[in-house]
Amino acid sequence: MKKHRTVFNYFNKLSLIVLCFILYNITFVPAQAFEIKKQYSTSKKILTSEEVSTQLALADKYKRSNPTKFKQLIFELAQQKTLTTEQRHYLNLLHSYHLSFIGEYDSAESKIKEILHSDASSLIKFRANYALITISMTTQNWLNGLQYVTKNINALASINNSEHYQNGLLITIIFYNQIGQYTLALSYIEQLAKQDLSAKNDCWLRQLTLETKFKLNELKSGNPALEDTIQKCITADNKINTNIVRTYKAKLFLQENMPEAAINFMLGSLDEVRSTQYPMLIAETANIIAKAYWQINDIDNAQLYASEALTINNNMSNLLQGVDTYYLLYQVTKQQQNLALALDYFEKYAEVERNQLEGEKAKHLAFQIAQHQSLEQKSQIKLLNKKNALLVSEKALAKAKVANVQMFIAILTVTIALLVLWGGRLLQSHRQVKELAEYDALTGIYNRGHFTQVTKSALKYCKNAQQDLSVIMFDLDHFKLVNDNYGHACGDWALKATIKVCQDIGRQNDIFARLGGEEFCLVLPSCSIEVAQLRAEACRAAIEEIITEESGCDFSITASFGVTDVKRSGFDLDKLLADSDGAAYASKHAGRNRVTVFQPAATDETKPLDNSWSVVS
Repeated sequence: MKKHRTVFNYFNKLSLIVLCFILYNITFVPAQAFEIKKQYSTSKKILTSEEVSTQLALADKYKRSNPTKFKQLIFELAQQKTLTTEQRHYLNLLHSYHLSFIGEYDSAESKIKEILHSDASSLIKFRANYALITISMTTQNWLNGLQYVTKNINALASINNSEHYQNGLLITIIFYNQIGQYTLALSYIEQLAKQDLSAKNDCWLRQLTLETKFKLNELKSGNPALEDTIQKCITADNKINTNIVRTYKAKLFLQENMPEAAINFMLGSLDEVRSTQYPMLIAETANIIAKAYWQINDIDNAQLYASEALTINNNMSNLLQGVDTYYLLYQVTKQQQNLALALDYFEKYAEVERNQLEGEKAKHLAFQIAQHQSLEQKSQIKLLNKKNALLVSEKALAKAKVANVQMFIAILTVTIALLVLWGGRLLQSHRQVKELAEYDALTGIYNRGHFTQVTKSALKYCKNAQQDLSVIMFDLDHFKLVNDNYGHACGDWALKATIKVCQDIGRQNDIFARLGGEEFCLVLPSCSIEVAQLRAEACRAAIEEIITEESGCDFSITASFGVTDVKRSGFDLDKLLADSDGAAYASKHAGRNRVTVFQPAATDETKPLDNSWSVVS
């Protein structure tokens, strides 16, 4: 079964490609001379100052359309000894862009800050600042990014270069999209739309408009704006934005259950995507193709393209890409019965997804802190102004003091109110993140990660207290046919209905979790194997009696159960799960819709357990 993710996280992934690509398209500020691998021939010709300026402009132009030529040009320019100070700043900016493009963000940030503290022109510094915004987004340093955005907005009024004025607006829009401040982003989109846009920035504006609709779930694969934007970006010679929009359309094909269309559409542009040498876009494209092949059950190709995505994104610089890649590889290896490798992929997937959730929490926290700091600064400015006014005239001293106290009380009240509001929102965000991290989004029961923690605690308690503990594993029979014949909506309804009837039978201290698509597990502390078997039989009967007409379709639901306990399988969680799962598979092989109790293989070394400590529920 597919893992259901929120629309918000799904679209954030596409935005992350865009924000990293911003550095590829918009930010190119000179930095000091640098070393590049000597894979290009060094030009022996000493260029004039005018020729250097021409070459710098040409490199700037090739940054999007011809990355190989761009790298060659900046290498050759680095060999020139006669660059002016401003030309060297320009070259250093292009180098910082190159470092960012290959993922060396710390080095790029260091070079950019050198430019900001140099005697470079205001335009170069402006471009350097919005390069830092891009790096902050890529590295998810949201608090610093907000500070750079504030500087960027304040500097816009003094920028006379229309191209870079528009670029400054673009980076601001993308940053606000990234932290979920869509109202702020919309205000700058409207401001940008009023400009006389170049072909490149017109492509950007259209792409950002589509992204907004994408995030609001207001886009369909047949929307003519998609193809129109693709053609506009092709005309602008913007290969990466062209293919970012193509990923939107391919994702929509997958949402609309048209995997073959997604495959044909993306394979047609795969060579062009690879030619960009842009890792995040290549990894995203490979993930989309792998998902499409997975949907049509072409396991080999799904594994091939997922592996390509993993190779491209091997340092996990893009967490969201890593989530998709590891989950795909987990599904593939699990179906191939390579359980050890599947477990390894799942553990990596869980770790990367956890980091992603922490990143979302960090975005909201950074914005709240920035708002609070801004409010504090405004309050301090008002207070200082009031104190200065008090010194103007001794006659107004008494009146000014009263006004100052009143002002202070008002500011304090507002500050406290805002802090309370902020604290409430932060608590709500924390609860939401905790729920996402511990519970299955569809069924509301524990997910596998939290289930493992809770169950290990229960096992430790039962072992120390010498109490029984039983495990029930069950799997819905022929569930794939329900999805295939009646659609995923009916499948989701069936999963929730199954959970409800099983919860109605259970106890409050039972541990109930969804381990996979249609695979569930019940852990029953202080419960003997006999009681657990009765419980499993009751659940089986309840599932079989579910009336499915409420879903809008008429179909039957049954499940195969496996039961074991700590006497048979010991207190090791993996052994308990494996044995109960084996018993569940035995139920399936025996005809499905039944309960099977795990029976350990008898050996000469087997010794009966001492039952004297057992507590029968």
